[in-house]
Amino acid sequence: MLRGSIVLWVTLLLGLALGQDTRVVSILDPSTAYNREVGRLLVWVMVFAVLIFAVVTGALTYTVLKFRKRGNEQGEPPQFHGNDRLEILWTVIPTLIIVIIFGLTAQSMIANAKLPAGAMTVKVTGYQFWWDYEYEGLGIRNSNELILPVGKPVIVEITSKDVIHSWWPASLVGKQDAIPGVTTRLHFTPEKEGIYYGQCAELCGASHANMRFRVIVVSQETFDRFVREAQSYRAPEPQEALARQGQSLFQQNCAACHAVKGTAAQGVIGPDLSYFGNRTTVGSGLWANTDAYLIPWIKNSPGVKPGSKMPAFPQLSDADARAIAAYIKSLRIEGLDFQDLPQF
Repeated sequence: MLRGSIVLWVTLLLGLALGQDTRVVSILDPSTAYNREVGRLLVWVMVFAVLIFAVVTGALTYTVLKFRKRGNEQGEPPQFHGNDRLEILWTVIPTLIIVIIFGLTAQSMIANAKLPAGAMTVKVTGYQFWWDYEYEGLGIRNSNELILPVGKPVIVEITSKDVIHSWWPASLVGKQDAIPGVTTRLHFTPEKEGIYYGQCAELCGASHANMRFRVIVVSQETFDRFVREAQSYRAPEPQEALARQGQSLFQQNCAACHAVKGTAAQGVIGPDLSYFGNRTTVGSGLWANTDAYLIPWIKNSPGVKPGSKMPAFPQLSDADARAIAAYIKSLRIEGLDFQDLPQF
């Protein structure tokens, strides 16, 4: 029995260790003032939790050892019923702890609720199973990878087009539900350049765990360039034969659902693929944006991501999918590469 328990625990711990991601995905990451406020509150909560645990465990241990059966007892032990002072103490102390935590929580909520002046606004819309970003007042959109300038406050207005999702870039800010027909808000100011991991935090269907995203924080200069180029972006004519073939196949098979600025593709069902070549991931944050992952995704999206709304294309050969991949990877803003940014 003991050996079986040890084997079980070792197996579970090994599984947890192997399943860990090297990125830091934590609400306690001090990358924003929001997270620092949450971390400060958590310290107080944990102090009280440890204190209560120590007192209760200590009292239980003392009672078990002090009044354990010793084998030489005669008759009933001494009987007593209640202790007014002790009961008052056990009532007053928890009440004080709750009042203190309530006050600290209210203080943190007020601090994190203040809308910053001069913030940019991004409308975030959840779909099964990807995210759409629209930069208010700038006339540009992006999907799954939200590009932001470092040091500038941002307000995200979050909603959904189908079921309830939850937008959560843990190292930047707390989670917020995306509810159909309702707009909720979060705000934060990213303080370090890098790529931040995000995840849907509300069970939303078969690929809930695969509904990921990235927040890419860059310098103000890089962000300004991204905005200028995105506002004037028009898809260039492919120069390579493979990409030209892919352009034709894309128009035949993909243009009804996807949009590419400057072309006849103006679909609104799926993600906007303008400057897709600048994205670091494919499949809503699942895999690196390389042919090894992109080609299977193009051919059979539901086969690699269960529940994906993008249909399979059995009529496409591997060569056809490779041509489409070459075309959409050519849709890029030159000089904007985010692969080398630190990841959080």
